[in-house]
Amino acid sequence: MYDRIVKIRRTRYYLIETIAGLAILALINVVFFPDRPAFDGIQPNPYWIIVLAMAARYGRNGGLLASVLTSLVFVTHYLWFGGIEVFYDDLWLLRYPFFFILVGFLIGEVRTVFILREDYLTKRVEELQGMSERLQKEVDIVKEAHKDLTVDVATKQETITILNEITGRLKSLDPDAIFENILTCFRDFVDAEECSFYQTDGETLKLYKQFGWQEYYRRPNEYAFGHGLIGLAAKMLKPVSLKDIVLKRHKSEDLSGHMVGDTVLAIPVVGFENRVFGVASVEKIPLLKLTESTIQTGKVICDLAAAALNNAIAFLDIKAKQIKEDAHDIYKYHYFLSRSEEEFLRCMNYMIPLSAMAFRWPELERLPEEKRGAVTDSVITILKGRLRPFDVLARGPEEDMPLVLLLATTSGPQAEDVKKKIVEEIGQYDLGRFLAGGPLDKTITVASFNPKTMKSARDFLEAVGIKL
Repeated sequence: MYDRIVKIRRTRYYLIETIAGLAILALINVVFFPDRPAFDGIQPNPYWIIVLAMAARYGRNGGLLASVLTSLVFVTHYLWFGGIEVFYDDLWLLRYPFFFILVGFLIGEVRTVFILREDYLTKRVEELQGMSERLQKEVDIVKEAHKDLTVDVATKQETITILNEITGRLKSLDPDAIFENILTCFRDFVDAEECSFYQTDGETLKLYKQFGWQEYYRRPNEYAFGHGLIGLAAKMLKPVSLKDIVLKRHKSEDLSGHMVGDTVLAIPVVGFENRVFGVASVEKIPLLKLTESTIQTGKVICDLAAAALNNAIAFLDIKAKQIKEDAHDIYKYHYFLSRSEEEFLRCMNYMIPLSAMAFRWPELERLPEEKRGAVTDSVITILKGRLRPFDVLARGPEEDMPLVLLLATTSGPQAEDVKKKIVEEIGQYDLGRFLAGGPLDKTITVASFNPKTMKSARDFLEAVGIKL
């Protein structure tokens, strides 16, 4: 919208300036040089002023408009003073309109390049200024939090140690571990005797974990956003305490109706884009401990927890997008599904053979964890030795189906041969007794593409025993 307005204004400006300039020159020509139509014989011709000025100022469009209007005025002068016969007698006069348009276009084109570059740089500067303002606001927020924290703890020599310990406890890539450590931090650094954490679940907050509660307590297990001090903290994105109600700090609304569940302090854990991970709630704390310093300490804990959760979620998102397991160098199940879809479509379109195997080994999951890992590594090594580079060996969907295999361009008989060789080689290493209670070949299911019975990748995978 802004670019459009700028273009309209530019068009209006160079149209007005061109007409005004031509009118002034025409008036000068008529008044001071009446015997020289279009400044005939004056070099350089004054009309060049309009062409060059508009092209240099407004670029291609301004230059073309100015040169065309100047050419019309130029020709009109001669037609007015001498008629069309002037051009019959001296066609060379037409060189002026030709060069007006040519030079106006060339200079305008060069100027347009600089105008576009200038507009781009202007927008870039505005974007950087906006980014700088946002960063400055974030810096101000951090400075304000730091200032509020420093007011009370500056006299305590263990401040840095406490912060380091809080950061160390919350430094994890497991969200559940972070949620649990929030409570331990409130217990140790806020002196909370009873504390709980309510985790966000859609538009509600559900009790995740608590400590110090007595069995006879009947506190709510769930809060809606905006209900109770806990829900209100999530809605307002800032700490809320009983002191706010007693001192009536929030004059815009009555908070007395939010005294639900015996909560005395609720602090939200807010991440990027105001995402509320949950609310830390203190149900019991010594009265003299409920100070601004305590509230700020709790806020720092929740802010550090939010930063740790942002990192943990980003890590989990990246990890989920990986297609291979680091431990065994085999593909993940979600990649197996997507690859099966691709290969099935290719198979349907070009009638290329396609097969898959599912390894259902119930005995494997009964082994101790260390032994199960060693057997799995050995089997995977054997399988990879029999596979082609483009075959997909992946983690299975269930515990008793630890592995699945996709064999592109492989017919049913060929897949059966592969199965036979796998069974023989596993048998050579005497690993079958760890995998199956009976014959090993009975635990390996093979399915091949059948155009008559399989209309989708789901049909193909269900034929091998994979339920979607």
